Amino acid sequence: MAAADQVLVRCACLQLILFVCFFFPIGSSFSFGGRGIGINYGRLGTNLPPPDLAVKLITSSNIKHVKTFDMDPLLIQAFSNTNITLSLCIPDQELPSLASDPTRADLILQRSILPFIHHTKISSISVGNEVSMVPDLAPHLLPAIKNVYKSLKRFKIHKNIKVTTTHSVAVLAIRSPPSNGIFQDSIGGPIMKPILRFLNKTQSPFMVNLYPYLTYKETNEIPLDFALFTENPSLFYTDPNTGLVYKNLFDILVDALNTAAASLGFHDLTLVVTETGWPTNGYENDNAASLENARLFNQRLIKHVMRVPVVGTPMRPGVPVMVYLFALFDEDLKVGEPTENHWGLFYANGSKKYELGIEKKGGLRRTELVKAQYEFYEM
Repeated sequence: MAAADQVLVRCACLQLILFVCFFFPIGSSFSFGGRGIGINYGRLGTNLPPPDLAVKLITSSNIKHVKTFDMDPLLIQAFSNTNITLSLCIPDQELPSLASDPTRADLILQRSILPFIHHTKISSISVGNEVSMVPDLAPHLLPAIKNVYKSLKRFKIHKNIKVTTTHSVAVLAIRSPPSNGIFQDSIGGPIMKPILRFLNKTQSPFMVNLYPYLTYKETNEIPLDFALFTENPSLFYTDPNTGLVYKNLFDILVDALNTAAASLGFHDLTLVVTETGWPTNGYENDNAASLENARLFNQRLIKHVMRVPVVGTPMRPGVPVMVYLFALFDEDLKVGEPTENHWGLFYANGSKKYELGIEKKGGLRRTELVKAQYEFYEM
């Protein structure tokens, strides 16, 4: 960027800072210290309902938190004047330029955050999704995160909007017993430790995608019922090092991540499970991927994390865990395993697969959705 252009950008940033501070008073920041149920809103599908209809489906499901995979202003605007909190994501391909050019962060905020901040609840920005183990992108991760944070700070909204990144549970070298949880050698010291140090300093969440279904499929040693939160004492697992008893696979994975973070010196990070769920279909011989198992997993997961009083995990009793279910819709454009297209709570036409047990009474009438979709697609 030329020097003259940089001056213009800085001047524009200063004007926007003054404008935001004086004319757009910002409410209290969303705390990740509490519990809650969110949903991932991906859009890699054909004939999906437009964002305004997606908002109605989410509202009818009584879900208050949504995680996206981009920074689309039109999507963000659709959630304005709702009681839904957004967790946004800067796409992976932005990382190299974002890490090398601090003004890129300013431009992203000017386009996707500042115009909506008065009317839309935005809790966090994830810089990339599961890139901490991607050799070409991992070195850019922390510099990009820091540049976004500096930009948030320039606009005086860093206390309201946290900046972090989202990891895969594959960052763990050991998952069981959970007391032995440790990060992969290749990323533990060089990648994870500096990132966790930043998260700890800025009180930002440690975001991780974890799927008991995938862990179950990776090994023949885990009973299906244990992955599905079935309360069967004969299936309970006792950690040989701590004597702590685990009643489900989800808690094992969460505590393995807590242990891994603690092994690097970070004992009190707020862990947020940014993706978890269960597919309703997959390979022909995959008896685990079914609509009934997906219903059982998600219903029981919600009861587990929303229980009163708060249960937490065996290693961190009483400490709530924020969870985002994956996903809102089936997405037929996703590539990979056959299950990739079957994680939705709703089919692409907006019809619900099963009840979560937390829906509002009445919900969204099917006739209302069909009418709204017809009007949209006929435009």
